[in-house]
Amino acid sequence: MIKLNQGFIAISTVLVLSAIFLSISLGMSLRAIAGTDVSIALNEREKARLLAHGCLDYARMELQRTLDYGGNEGILIGEGACEIFNIEGSGNNNRILMVESTIGEHTVRIKDVIEQISPNMIILSSERVVSF
Repeated sequence: MIKLNQGFIAISTVLVLSAIFLSISLGMSLRAIAGTDVSIALNEREKARLLAHGCLDYARMELQRTLDYGGNEGILIGEGACEIFNIEGSGNNNRILMVESTIGEHTVRIKDVIEQISPNMIILSSERVVSF
């Protein structure tokens, strides 16, 4: 009878320890997966920000090249897309430039208020906005 109880205790102990190790392993795996999702989201957000600034630079160069540049164009780069909206204002002074880039589920919008375009571009403000 004593041998029967010792076997039961050993099997019970092994089952309990296995359940504990399984739950710890599962928790660590879920945490690693969640960390990967956060890392991907941060990477996409940074790419969207960089793409928006690249499109903004492109629009500024086009505006300096020709004052008649009106924007209103889309640019596809890799897995991302950028849109340059209609440039508000006319002539050399007081222009508003707006761009929006999207990568994955992340969208970045930047609005530039330009005081003067030529001979040197003077930007009064350049800020990230929620909407236009």
